[in-house]
Amino acid sequence: MNKIFITSLMASCLVVSAQAVSLHINGMASGLYETVTINHNAQDTTVFAGAQSVSIDGGSPINLYCIDLDHTNQAGYNYNANVVGAGSVANTAMVANLFSHVWSSINDSTEAAAFQIALWDIITDGADGFETGNFKVTTAPSAVSTQAATYLALTPGAGPESLNLSVYEATEHGTNGNLYQNLIGANPVPEPMSIFVIGTIAASVIRRKR
Repeated sequence: MNKIFITSLMASCLVVSAQAVSLHINGMASGLYETVTINHNAQDTTVFAGAQSVSIDGGSPINLYCIDLDHTNQAGYNYNANVVGAGSVANTAMVANLFSHVWSSINDSTEAAAFQIALWDIITDGADGFETGNFKVTTAPSAVSTQAATYLALTPGAGPESLNLSVYEATEHGTNGNLYQNLIGANPVPEPMSIFVIGTIAASVIRRKR
C-alpha cells in the first residue's frame, strides 16, 4: 500500500488552547486523491495526495490534509494529537489564504490533490513553485499540476471565506520516529446572526436550569 502523505491546515490564524484528541486514520477520502511522485529533501517518493478520512474521538469521519512530509500515515493507524491553532504552521498567512480561497470548493480528485500539493509547497518552500526548493513535484496528472499552480497564485491575498483552522499535532511518531502525521482541517466561522441565535439558546437553557 502506498504511504499516505496528507496535509490538513485550517484557514484561520486564531490560536486556540491545546486539546488532546484521539485520531483514527480511515484511509484516503473516496474520490478525493490522486497518486503523484514528489521530491522532498532530494528524495523521490510516490504518494497519495489529497484528503485523508479521519475519525476524531470515535466520531464521524472528516477530511483533513497533511502538513507533515517527515512522517507517514496509513489506513488503520490510531494515535493521539493535540489540537492547536494554525499559527503553529510555517507560512501561516499563505496557508490561511489558500484555505479561504479553495477549501469549500474541493469536489473531486483533481482539486483535492492540487490543494494538497499546493499546501505542501507553501509550508515547505513558501510557495516557490513545484520545480525548485526542498519540495518538488516529479510526476502528477497534468490537470492536477495545472490546478495546483492556479491555487498557488491565489495565496498572496486573502480569499472570501471565513474559516477556523485546526492543526492536529501528533503527540509522538512511533518507535522509529517516522509515523503519524500532523494534519490540518477547517470549519466555517458562524455568521453573526448564527452566533446571536446560539447565544440566545444558551441563555435560555441557563435560565430554565435556574
